[in-house]
Amino acid sequence: MIIKRDNVIYKFDKNNTPVVKADLPAELTFETIDCFNGCISDESKVLADVDYSRCNPATGPVYFNGVKIGDVLEIKITKIKCISPGYTMAVHNDGLLAEYVHKDVTKILKFDEEHWYFDNMKFKLTPMIGVIGVTPADKVISTVLPGDHGGNIDTTLIKEGATAFLPVFVDGGLLVMGDLHAAMGDGESFYMGLEVAGEVEVEVKVRRDIKIDVPFVLADNRFASIATDIDADAALKKAMKKLVDFVVDHSSLDFYEAGIICGLTADLQISQMVDPEKTARMAIDVSVLKEIGIEL
Repeated sequence: MIIKRDNVIYKFDKNNTPVVKADLPAELTFETIDCFNGCISDESKVLADVDYSRCNPATGPVYFNGVKIGDVLEIKITKIKCISPGYTMAVHNDGLLAEYVHKDVTKILKFDEEHWYFDNMKFKLTPMIGVIGVTPADKVISTVLPGDHGGNIDTTLIKEGATAFLPVFVDGGLLVMGDLHAAMGDGESFYMGLEVAGEVEVEVKVRRDIKIDVPFVLADNRFASIATDIDADAALKKAMKKLVDFVVDHSSLDFYEAGIICGLTADLQISQMVDPEKTARMAIDVSVLKEIGIEL
């Protein structure tokens, strides 16, 4: 089933009309638009040329029949196809190095299936999904923002071959995705990734044996909590707490035992630092989870 890119939202809202209703398990293809909705056509275009009310168009939403509040959507990302060229920017007085960024710079960058090109240099393509999320129960949230529902979490682990786990807050889930990046470093620190349009193929099923209230992702034999908060320290703290809670909820360990094991084996990292709220993650090896009796 193909979800066309002319079906997009700009706000997560439980009143959004589903594009389609699907039975689970389901195989879906989401066609996506770049984060600035096609506004950046050449290197003369800068952020001032963008209609910010139409940023991060997210394709969907998809309603899943039989999915209820408290369920978990398991979303296996089987393929990400990015459409060349893409673009990236430095934005005057913005990003982590804002005080050093004195002008706007836009670069249009071409790529093939394996590499992106910068002048006469080439670098490995690392496609990932910037926006993936379900609909919150009691608030309307812009697709520019990250949160417990997912949204603009800009996490490099959300890539081809990975499996995302999203808690369901409204019946049917109302899943969307968009804002693909052909390349991005952890932190998305110089304002943005290599922004592209494209397609994402996924396999979706429902899980009722997992208890989570923030997104998680399984990638490269690592299982990571993904947490958003107002600043980096708060996001890091929340990511750690959510991983420790997961271990407590799914094993025989208490909080102190789970915290010690996570502290000795798991890695705490930043996902993005440029959105109005920050996103962090804490990843633990699947072999450690198996040792303590957790099978994903």
